[in-house]
Amino acid sequence: VYRQQERPENFSFLWKRVLFVGIHMVINPDADETNERVMDNIQWVNQNVEKHQMENIDAIFVMGNERLLATENIAFYEHFSNKKKNVDEWNDVLFVYSRRSGISGLSRDIGGVTDLHELRVGSEWPIMDVRVQTGNVAGIQFRTVSSRIGRASGSGGQDGVI
Repeated sequence: VYRQQERPENFSFLWKRVLFVGIHMVINPDADETNERVMDNIQWVNQNVEKHQMENIDAIFVMGNERLLATENIAFYEHFSNKKKNVDEWNDVLFVYSRRSGISGLSRDIGGVTDLHELRVGSEWPIMDVRVQTGNVAGIQFRTVSSRIGRASGSGGQDGVI
C-alpha cells in the first residue's frame, strides 16, 4: 500500500489489474484548502496511474467521500472526464468513484462520459459486496450480502452490474 507524502490519509494499491485509490475528498469551510485538497487528489490519482502504467490497469476504483459532481469537486470530475474523452489510453479503462451516501446506488456514465461511474455506498444492512471484474468482462458488480457470510441476498437487496 502506498501513501501520499503530502496527505498520508490518501492511499493506493494495484490488485489484479484494478488500481484502488483512496482520497480524502472533503469540503472545508476554507475554499482555498478545499481547492488545494482537490488538486492534491487529482495529482495522487495521476501519480498512481503513472507508477503502475496504464497498460497494467483495467479499472480505476477511487474511494472518496463527497459527491463527484459537488461544486467544490468539479475540477476533479472535469479532469478525469476529459482524460476519459480525450486520452486514448484512458478510453478502455473503467473509472469508478465511490462515496458514502444515505442509500446505496449507482450512476452510470456521469455527464455522458462512457465508463465513468459513481457508486454510492449506503449504511443500510445487510452490507454491500462490491466486485470489480477485469479482462473480457470488465465491469463492476454490487449486491447486498445476507448475514450468512458469502451468500448473496435474493430478496430485499439491491443488485446491479455495470
